[in-house]
Amino acid sequence: MNSETPLADPSDPSPRGAPDPTNDPVSPASLGARLFQWRDFTPVPLVLIMLVVSDPTALSATLGLALMMMGELIRIYGVAFIGSVSRTRNIETTGQALVTTGPFAIVRNPLYLGNLFLATGFATYSGHPWFVALTLIGFSFQYYCIVKFEESLLIERFGETYKAYMEQVPAWIPSALPDLESWEWPKEIAPAIRSERKTFGAIIALLIVIHLFN
Repeated sequence: MNSETPLADPSDPSPRGAPDPTNDPVSPASLGARLFQWRDFTPVPLVLIMLVVSDPTALSATLGLALMMMGELIRIYGVAFIGSVSRTRNIETTGQALVTTGPFAIVRNPLYLGNLFLATGFATYSGHPWFVALTLIGFSFQYYCIVKFEESLLIERFGETYKAYMEQVPAWIPSALPDLESWEWPKEIAPAIRSERKTFGAIIALLIVIHLFN
């Protein structure tokens, strides 16, 4: 999603298109609205578990790093098309323009797909298959809710245009990949790489801490 067009009055306690937290607060969309804002902190319990139980082997570390690299490449490709607005945690400033080019023409949630590879990579790095399963369960629940929230937001704002996009482009698994001639590339990649500096730093810091604990 991107942020370019005006929103409704920000004084409105329930921004246009966002689920009212007081209306069915346990629905996936309402839970997703909260998880969307707090998604930087929800992985903390899993990170703490990983620091305690992590016991990487040469194989698990290699596979884990490969998955993390793939996840970060997917994120960079996505950010190059959507811009740094992808880092917003403010419901009022998200979903203001519909991006359907680049990776968004392949899957609807490329940045979250990148996050999936990152999370799975860290879990794999730990060396414990049960921790990989636990991470996937937590990731699936969180992003199922977040995507439900975002879809309700975008349907409210873009109506039939977004519904048609949902019918044409799968949420997570590409139906087909474009050939090299028709593959869309961003005009420039440097801003996306700069935008991902915090992610790079977090990855390196966590890997260092893991090895300090072992």
